[in-house]
Order: sequence, then structure tokens, then C-alpha cells
Amino acid sequence: MSRITITAGHALASVTHVPLGHLAEAVQARAARSERITALTLAAAGAALAAAGLVSDPAASPSPRIGVVLGTAFGCFLTNAAYQDRLADGGPPAASPRLFAATVSNAAAGELAIAYRLAGPGVTLTAGAASGLAALGHATDLLRAGQADALVAGGVDALGAPLTRWLAEGGLNCGRPPAEAVALLVLEEPTFARARAAPVLGTALGHASGFEPEAADGSAGDGLARAVSAALEEADVQPGDLALAVSAAPPALAGLESRALAAALGRARPRIVSPKDTYGETFGAAGPLALLTALAEAPGGAPVLVLDVCASGHVGALVAESAST
Repeated sequence: MSRITITAGHALASVTHVPLGHLAEAVQARAARSERITALTLAAAGAALAAAGLVSDPAASPSPRIGVVLGTAFGCFLTNAAYQDRLADGGPPAASPRLFAATVSNAAAGELAIAYRLAGPGVTLTAGAASGLAALGHATDLLRAGQADALVAGGVDALGAPLTRWLAEGGLNCGRPPAEAVALLVLEEPTFARARAAPVLGTALGHASGFEPEAADGSAGDGLARAVSAALEEADVQPGDLALAVSAAPPALAGLESRALAAALGRARPRIVSPKDTYGETFGAAGPLALLTALAEAPGGAPVLVLDVCASGHVGALVAESAST
């Protein structure tokens, strides 16, 4: 099992105005003319990269060993809605080339890579509300495989009237108020982090993902239980060693989560925390936001379990260890 160092993280939740003052002038200008999901991504990534000591001059040569893995449930939804409204109101002459370029879900990751000259892997994943946790797991795999030295990884979803309306009209009740957020971490290959004496926020130990089909026979929860067990096995962590676990299921799936934890953890009873009760349902940002919360709350050097469960059926589990004090 290869450990991956977490050197920094930054999150923004339910902000009215995206803070850009900490960014380099060129990045501020890019964020100011971007759609909201990209502005959120640039703001959080800039802070995380600075905390990790990896901020580079935007005019410097590209960094081929540093990249991006971004998870998002809805991606460019707001931009697509704006583009379609303009097209419906004014016909083809009203179509906006600027908006069209941002109607693809990987636009935010691409803008981040361009802004900070990150020429390594550039990946966008979508797995419903579990997207951010899936992105952290994929970033861990890329680093272990030697595909990069460092990756900005996490999740983001922007909230606006078109998305809120679509959720309501589609009957997609998350059980908690939908909320806008971005949460990004810098994950690094350990020797790369040590070589420059980078700060250590924690360590990623193991992860797994899966799918939880709707089961009429009452077996729902098996997919999440398998993911938890696989993540613990990869991390070489016993259930009884966990300092805390993050509860993530929508209220309607709380029973599924309880069954899965009972099956995977047995008699172990780690302390349960639920950031979603504080922040609401933050979709793609939920898993990374939960990891940052867990690392901050756990005792030094203690293992934590982060879950995410989406009504779409996507599930994930990640085991990490807080930094030693």
C-alpha cells in the first residue's frame, strides 16, 4: 500500500461573492470573466496551491508533472441554461461563443490547468454527489502509478436558479437544502512533498467506489459495505482503529448507510460526524469537504473514514490519516 501525502486544502461554501483578491492578477482576470463554477474552482485552487507551496508564475513554463482531477455532479449546468435561454430568446444570432466554450463539464478543470500552467493529467469525473470523493480516489491512483508528482483534486458544484428549479421539478429531494461549494486538496507523491519540506495535512491510505442498485429484497447497503471494506483493506486499517467516520447519506438513505457500516465495521463504533448537516447537500464538493472536516477533527495520526452516498446509486469510501501532532 502506497501512502499519498495531502499537503493542503481549501474550501468555500455558500459564498455570495467569490473571493479573488488572493489570486495573481492574471488569474483574477481569468476568474472574473469566467462562469461561476470556474471562478469557484480558481479561487479554491489558488489558495490550496499557495498553502502547499506550489504556486507558480502564470508566465512560467508548464508543469508536466502537476495536474487536475475535478469531480462535479452538474458541471456546466448553469452555463448550459444561460446559453439555451439566449438561443431560445434570440435564435442563432444571439448564441454566445464565449458561453458555448464553457458548456462542457471539463471547462473548469481546463481553466484551472491553463491558469496555473498545470500540464499533467487533466481529468473531470461525474458520479452524482459522490463525484468529489471519486476524484480524490482517482487522483490517488494516478499518483501511485507515477503519472504525476502532485494533483489538485476535489469537487465543485455551482448553484443557481436554473439548477434549483430543475431539482425541484424533477422531484430530486436531497433531504437537505442544496448548497453551493468547492473543496480542493493538493495530493502529492510523498518523496515530491518531502523534497521541498511541504506541509502535511494528512495522508490518503485507501479508497474504493461502487454502485448501490435499488434492491427490493432489502439487501441495499451491500455496495457501500463492500466499498468500505475494500478501502479499509487497501489502507491496512482495522475498523476498531478508526477515530471517526463521516456520515454522508441523504436522510432517505440513512438506513442503507447504517446497514453498510454495521456490515463493514462489525462491533467497531467510531465517532460519527456529518458535515452535510452543517453545509447542506454540496454535491460534488461533499466528499472533499468531509475529508477536510475529518482531518481537522481527528486526533493527530488517527485514521478516518469518509463516505459518500448518492441517490443516483454511486457510493464511495476513502480512508485517510490525520497529520501527526
